[in-house]
Amino acid sequence: MNYSKRVDFKIKAYNPKGDLAHTARLFLAMSSVNHISTKDHVERVALLAEAVARALRKDLKAAFFAGLLHDVGKLILPADLFDGHNVDAVEYQHIRTHALAGYKALKKLHLFTALCAGLHHNLYKAGYGIVTEAFPKEWSPATIKKVLEISTIISVCDFIDAFTHRKTEIKDGSDSATGQDKPDLKSMLYTKYPDDKEMIDVAIPLSKNFQ
Repeated sequence: MNYSKRVDFKIKAYNPKGDLAHTARLFLAMSSVNHISTKDHVERVALLAEAVARALRKDLKAAFFAGLLHDVGKLILPADLFDGHNVDAVEYQHIRTHALAGYKALKKLHLFTALCAGLHHNLYKAGYGIVTEAFPKEWSPATIKKVLEISTIISVCDFIDAFTHRKTEIKDGSDSATGQDKPDLKSMLYTKYPDDKEMIDVAIPLSKNFQ
């Protein structure tokens, strides 16, 4: 299903400060040139993240735009890395650079969203991306907590969407078992995010609306 109209409506409705809407629209426009699978993915993640944030009473706008821009770093990578084939080890190392690239691209424009982009793959064991040392020293604990909460929502929603829509192997090996021993989505998420089971229990049913 194409969610572009719904996403565009929400960008207008939220009317964020600091040209965040323009950045989001530019990213979507550039993605539509040759990163269509990425564009479709971030639109679904943004809508799911917003729904999860609503259920958990978190910041809807922050979750929506962080979801929309979490993969902005993929624009610097070849589109065929995301065409659905099982990537090899060398290709995977290239893919791993997108989180840090997204952070670098956004940090002088939209720092909160940039941190979410950089963190969304580094909130579980064997992850990658930026670390918490990237947070400004002057930020309050409450603001840092909010970034981590929104980043975790994006990370969980990102994993759910990838699991649901991609047919490739998961490179961290969490889906390496076969047959009856192969873990289901909830089991995999519980293993990757043991402290966020409530969020997982909320996100999985909501994801049925974005498949």
